[in-house]
Amino acid sequence: MDKIKLVIFDMDGLMFETGRLAYRAYLKAAEEFDFELIHSVYYYLTGKTEMDIRRGMEELYGNKVPTNQWRDAINHHKEVILSEEKRVFKKPGLLDLLHILKNQNCLVAVASSSPYEKIKFYFELEQMPNCFDVIVSGDQVKNGKPNPEIFLSACRQANVSPEEAIVLEDSMAGIKAAKYAKIPAFLIEDDLTDLPVKNSGKHLLLKYPKVQAAKDAETKTFSDLNEVRDWFINHNS
Repeated sequence: MDKIKLVIFDMDGLMFETGRLAYRAYLKAAEEFDFELIHSVYYYLTGKTEMDIRRGMEELYGNKVPTNQWRDAINHHKEVILSEEKRVFKKPGLLDLLHILKNQNCLVAVASSSPYEKIKFYFELEQMPNCFDVIVSGDQVKNGKPNPEIFLSACRQANVSPEEAIVLEDSMAGIKAAKYAKIPAFLIEDDLTDLPVKNSGKHLLLKYPKVQAAKDAETKTFSDLNEVRDWFINHNS
């Protein structure tokens, strides 16, 4: 792999601990609507557009149960938790990684499915440094992940070709989008398996493996951003 000129960050579950916040909302809503909930449900749905999440929930649970009402409740509980805690918490190693990349003269971008105002809000909550060269939000593109549009847009805005970039992602949808964009990708697992599950209720029709897309895309997998930092120190200097 040649020297990387652009590093494209996903946001939710990659830069911030919003995956844990979201899963807690899933669990509250699952208890409210009596849905079975296991970790692979979250891993399968995360990173997708809102419409695709709702389609995915119907695929997982069938069309005879109130998945749309459950999704509405999940979104409500996420906002309640955020309003109460007023934090999304930086992932360990995030600031160190950004520092290393800037020292290596890499451009850095955010390409998130979240709307721009939410990206801005999270950055303000966590007092993020003003170091990102490009920000592409979900409301700035026509097609969400796994469509590659958002990553290709980040490359165009940074004036960097896809083969000179790399994507950092935590979701299967994001890994697939990077693959379709022909941009190498690293999967940084957002491990939520210490959080509880709900084994009873409206049962899953399908169960999905956590990181199958990583194997399909032949993607390097890391446990956290500190490991990614060390990789850049050793391979991109």
